[in-house]
Amino acid sequence: MKLKSLLFGSAAVLAAGTGALAADLPVVEPVDYVRICDAFGARFYYIPGTDTCLRVGGYVRVQSGGVWGDNADLTARYGVPAANVNNYTTQARGHILLDARTQTDFGLVRAYIALEMTVGGRNTTANRSGVATYPTSSNLAAAYIQVSNDWGTYTAGHTGSFFDFYGGMGWGFRLGEEAGTGEATLFAWTFAGGNGFSFTISAEDPDSIGRRADGDDDYEGLEAPDGVANIRVDQGWGSAQIMGAVRHINDVNGDGIGFAVGGGLSLNLPGGWVFSSQGGYSEGAVKYVSSDIGNWGDIDGPTGDNQNEAWGIRAGLKGPLMANWTGWIGGSYYDYEEENNADNYQFWSILAGASWEPVSGLIMGPEVAYNSYDFTNVNGNGLNPNDVRADYDLWSVMWRVQRSF
Repeated sequence: MKLKSLLFGSAAVLAAGTGALAADLPVVEPVDYVRICDAFGARFYYIPGTDTCLRVGGYVRVQSGGVWGDNADLTARYGVPAANVNNYTTQARGHILLDARTQTDFGLVRAYIALEMTVGGRNTTANRSGVATYPTSSNLAAAYIQVSNDWGTYTAGHTGSFFDFYGGMGWGFRLGEEAGTGEATLFAWTFAGGNGFSFTISAEDPDSIGRRADGDDDYEGLEAPDGVANIRVDQGWGSAQIMGAVRHINDVNGDGIGFAVGGGLSLNLPGGWVFSSQGGYSEGAVKYVSSDIGNWGDIDGPTGDNQNEAWGIRAGLKGPLMANWTGWIGGSYYDYEEENNADNYQFWSILAGASWEPVSGLIMGPEVAYNSYDFTNVNGNGLNPNDVRADYDLWSVMWRVQRSF
């Protein structure tokens, strides 16, 4: 009897002790694990506690390059004595992107941000002591909001212009193709049709992309955005687009209307090769055609109706060369003519390169480029020292290493 009482008493003590010990343990909160979000492709995951899918990505890029030509050519291109041109330069860049998407009752809501920091530049010149300090710059490469639903896609922010289709095939660190593409701050609406067709209208700020080319004359303040529209098709064979832009020229001596029209074509060829091209014509809106390397501007004369003309075309071919190797070749041609002086220049370029990808996301390789600029002074007048008005022929070689993630 005593043994039985002792056993029951011991059990009671142990139970009481176990209960007290359990009461002292901390309460573990449920773990909200990161979940993969495959609705928008690879590398998206749900932000914990939300229904928003996020992708974090970017790249690190390091490149170097040299440019060569005789002294007169270097002086003509860079606007300083040839001895002050840095024939060799380098650049390092870090690029981070965030892509957040949420499916709502109103439609798919997307926010996209791309930030980058860069040390060095494409073209640098030394001061009188022969020393150049590379600039360090930050850049908001893109920042926009998109809402997509049955009514179409609304885009607001800083992103690629809806006039642009193809910006060039190569890297172009020191010398490259002449391509006036870039990012503009805009408000756009895209209507999606059947069979891959779409139509976009866009109000774009030309100052946000550097597309108001002052040149020899005097622009006044911006009074209205540029109007841009395109019709595009994307199918299995490739893509095509026709586009147009119209702008108000607010010149100090009188207003005018400028415009640009263009078209682009991209073809998926056998063997994984892709051919891409874009051509355009402009009166009074030359930077929709290229970057206006001569700095001649949109107008030439006393009023905004005296509009410079420009037309050009660029094209490229890219595809696999062998295992882990990709090659490309590209080129461009542009022709400018001043309205009043009838001066003109032609610019053409060609480049070729190859990259090796030993592991996914890591590439390295060279590129070779050639640029030619030919200026014709018809009347022997109208010369402006800020313009490029001397012929040149230059070569460049560059090397790039890039890790994308």
